[in-house]
Amino acid sequence: MNKRNHFLDFWKFIAAIGVILVHIQFPGTIGKILALSGSEGVCLFALISGYACFGDSKETSEKIIKRLKRNGLITLISIAVYVIFSYFLMKSLGQYALWKNGFTDPNSYIRMLALGDFEFFYASHLWFMVALVYSYIIFYFLVRYNLKTVIHILLFITIGLSIAVGILMKITGASWHVRNNFLIGVLPLMLIGYVIAEQKEKILKISTAALITCSAASAIAVLAAICTDITVFDILHPLSVLFWIFIMMIGIKKPDWHIIKPFAYMGQNDTLYIYLFHVIVILIMRSIINSMPLSDDMIILLLPIVSVIGSVLLARLISVITTAVKNKTEHSA
Repeated sequence: MNKRNHFLDFWKFIAAIGVILVHIQFPGTIGKILALSGSEGVCLFALISGYACFGDSKETSEKIIKRLKRNGLITLISIAVYVIFSYFLMKSLGQYALWKNGFTDPNSYIRMLALGDFEFFYASHLWFMVALVYSYIIFYFLVRYNLKTVIHILLFITIGLSIAVGILMKITGASWHVRNNFLIGVLPLMLIGYVIAEQKEKILKISTAALITCSAASAIAVLAAICTDITVFDILHPLSVLFWIFIMMIGIKKPDWHIIKPFAYMGQNDTLYIYLFHVIVILIMRSIINSMPLSDDMIILLLPIVSVIGSVLLARLISVITTAVKNKTEHSA
């Protein structure tokens, strides 16, 4: 994807909105469908990240280092923002001791580093950013030393681990952190994205109609998995991955095809900020809406709507500010 892929930018925006609806759900069956499908939205981000890691070993490894530094810095800043925000929020709620205990417990740091578990200061979604940083470190060595055979072996190993963990989670009811970490939740998807890039010429020979049919079939299968309680195996995740793989393939063939341009624009520029800061928006909106003289049903219905709108507007504002600062810096230089 040497030029801008507006098709995937559109889907990045949709995926980011889906993540919001995981953390603040609409009521009823529709809310369940949007939340469970939205929980798989990060699959697309990981696939695209892996796709971008394919190329000349030296040049691409240098790009990976740049992405690693950028994502590492963004992750640290985001963690700092949530630490400060959670301090003031929990202090206002009279829960400062609980907040303090989280940072004085050594186990908290082990969970943060190993699993990306930041739940105790409202930043559980940042697991993906940490997992991405770890995965970039691994990819740097894989790409720098052109270890394609190792990449293919790792792909099968990590996919096997992901399936095994999915079964384990269904049987034992283990925490979602068992799967949502770099080894199980991000690295396999980045490896798949890399292989998709590796097989680009073959993908271009597949008919668009076939890819659309497969993506539609996988979307229907995802919907069926959500509406059906399958207790033996977590089938939703592999089906969702399959859907996003077909979306990736369509994007490779039709980078400007069938998009809503404003959504694609925001997908290109605002997706990261929507993902990073939507939880803060949700918590603020919840406080505001709960203070209004509204019925419980109206509050439950309004919260997801205002949270999505607020998250998009905040992300747009951050994008405008960062772009202005960047342009001014470049002009000064």
